[in-house]
Amino acid sequence: MKGDVGLRIIAPGIFSQLQDPGRYGQSKQGLSQGGVMDERAAGWANLLLKNSPNNALIEISFGLAEFEALTDLQLALTGAQMKALIVDRHLSTNIPQTNNCSFMLRKGQRLKLGFATSGARAYLAIKGGFDVPLKFASVSTVKRNFTGGLDGLGGQLKEGDLLSVFAQDSDVIQRSMSDKFIPDYDQPLTLNVIESYQADRFSTAQKAKFYATVFHVSAENDRMGMRLGGEPLDGPLAGIVSEGIALGSIQIPPDGLPIILLQDRQTLGGYPKIGCVARCDLSLLAQATVGKSIRFKPGCLAEEQLRYRRRLLFFNQF
Repeated sequence: MKGDVGLRIIAPGIFSQLQDPGRYGQSKQGLSQGGVMDERAAGWANLLLKNSPNNALIEISFGLAEFEALTDLQLALTGAQMKALIVDRHLSTNIPQTNNCSFMLRKGQRLKLGFATSGARAYLAIKGGFDVPLKFASVSTVKRNFTGGLDGLGGQLKEGDLLSVFAQDSDVIQRSMSDKFIPDYDQPLTLNVIESYQADRFSTAQKAKFYATVFHVSAENDRMGMRLGGEPLDGPLAGIVSEGIALGSIQIPPDGLPIILLQDRQTLGGYPKIGCVARCDLSLLAQATVGKSIRFKPGCLAEEQLRYRRRLLFFNQF
């Protein structure tokens, strides 16, 4: 029955939040988009359970989280590898649970995650999704806006929280991802860039250096944006009148080091933008950890639009 309490947070880990695809059409109110950082991994988590891609799930950053089933639950775990275990305290067993497949967590069992060993974010979906009230048509947690999440005020999940679920079907879903769809989060990362109308503000030399430089993820990164380290772009970089900022925008501040704006970004910004990271590539960027090497290459708008359209069609099968 709708509203049944299904999952208890035993340990929220380093940073765990309720998310869905995001909060659209609210930027005029000053509200950030929010939403899952890795659309691909989140899409797979829901698809493995035959859910809508709009269903709420848990985004687990860096691991060390633990959850207890209060009823028999059908789950799927995707994204970063966190050495998941199904812990049965009554039987005194710890059974390894692989990513990228659906599985059962029986009443009283716990799903325990270690620290991420590959990638940064994992996604835990439940059959039918979590039954959480919407705020501005989304459950997405955005701390800076005090919006969304279980408390409706942008709070992350905490120890003792109870997540209600919709009725679980008696039919058990057994699905898994083919190996060809499982990304390698440790591979070198090259991001396609769709140049913006402000690209002409950058000289030929600056743009050539931007595409030739190997940057790295700095420690200054969160869900708002990712600041990159490396050799800065030379030359004057004057600011602009503040304007709306698209997801994946690559701002170049006066210090010449790129900042990639992400899901919880502010709605306005006044740094010039050389372009946007292609939407599909943002999923791999979301799994990048501090020190990860990143390069950019020019992308084709039409090709990237087609690639993203195919992704949307794929994840909207149910």
